Amino acid sequence: MKKEDKLTSYLLQLGEEVYRLLLAKGAKKEDAEDIIQNTFYKVYTLLRTLNESNLRPWFFRVALNEYIDLKRRKDEQTSSLTEEIYAKLQQANDEFDVINHKDEITYLLKDTKQEYQEVFILKYYYDLTYEEIAQILHIQPDSVKQKLYRARKTIQHHNKEES
Repeated sequence: MKKEDKLTSYLLQLGEEVYRLLLAKGAKKEDAEDIIQNTFYKVYTLLRTLNESNLRPWFFRVALNEYIDLKRRKDEQTSSLTEEIYAKLQQANDEFDVINHKDEITYLLKDTKQEYQEVFILKYYYDLTYEEIAQILHIQPDSVKQKLYRARKTIQHHNKEES
């Protein structure tokens, strides 16, 4: 086997190891793939300065540093989004007719689980998007949709029983 083929095989194996590590640390699949791709690019640009003994630790360190930077950037975006959401919540609290609307929502939700009530109020009282609700509750947007669906079903079921 040629020296270049061995190196390519080794780097691919190393990339798979680091990819699994990033996923285990909580990286999204797409983010982990991007990080590995960027790390491969850096390896090829610095290949002449790296040797066998320092390639593996260097690869891990570069990938992990990139993951940390990515998380830091996302956290900064989240905090600014959270500030916007809280400003929206504060603005909604000041409006009288919205308060009346909350009483109606509270009545509708009296027989639903607490987790469904939270999502329902954030969506229909505060008029937040699925993504904003997911950010506030630290859940996935799909979970928000699911909880809203279940809350609506509970309300529909309750209304049929009262009729």
